[in-house]
Amino acid sequence: MSNFQAFILGLVQGLAEFLPISSSGHTTLLQMLFGIEEAPELLNVFLHLGTLLVLLAVYRKRIWKMIRHPFKSELKWLILATLPTVAAALTFKDKLEAMFGDIKYLGYCFLFTNFILLVGEGVNRLRAKKHKPVRWYDALLMGCMQILAIVPGVSRLGCTASGGMISGLSRRRAVDFSFLMAIPAVLGSAVLGAKDIRDMAEAANVSFGTQFGELVTQLGGAAPLLIGMGTAALAGFLAVRLMLYIVRHIGLRWFAVYTFLLGAFLIARQVLTA
Repeated sequence: MSNFQAFILGLVQGLAEFLPISSSGHTTLLQMLFGIEEAPELLNVFLHLGTLLVLLAVYRKRIWKMIRHPFKSELKWLILATLPTVAAALTFKDKLEAMFGDIKYLGYCFLFTNFILLVGEGVNRLRAKKHKPVRWYDALLMGCMQILAIVPGVSRLGCTASGGMISGLSRRRAVDFSFLMAIPAVLGSAVLGAKDIRDMAEAANVSFGTQFGELVTQLGGAAPLLIGMGTAALAGFLAVRLMLYIVRHIGLRWFAVYTFLLGAFLIARQVLTA
């Protein structure tokens, strides 16, 4: 993989992870429209580490507060919100990816993200409570909504933020808690990627370190890993700041417009080229 391709993948991962437009969907889109190679497992791990660094940096004070006062902070709700996704991922993640991972479903997944965003925005106008804190039922609903994002092309942030708004949270608080929910989600993705590398090592009857070195060699060295991770971190930091501004001053409707147009384009393209 070239350094330029690693840069593009890092850029897309960093931006799309923290905007409600689906990072997995846009990565697939790059492969389909521009011939960008699918990120190898090792690079995927480093891309997720890059976005994880962003969250740890932006929310470092909140994270430290949760560590110091686990029973007086949002930690309990964060754990509750994570449980449904963990259970779903362990139960039927592979089946969902096999069913909907085909590129022909990508346009419909973007349209589904559009629908979720419109519902969330519509309910937000009717029942949002500006100062309402996150409660257990908000966290549980957002966690259940996050399950939908197991399907490639469905936005995790779009699902969780809309779930929070449907539950009565303000747009800003729903997105804020969604970013906190991303910490275990992104960490889990990186851990699963590392597990896959370990499984590859066991299948080849070599050590993890040997397999890691082999994968680095296949990538052409460490440069693509560092470029991808660094780009994902920088783009992710900018995306988080942009998103926090947008939810305060604009709303999510333009992301709904974008995902609708993109989904409609992909479906039309599929029909015309069939």
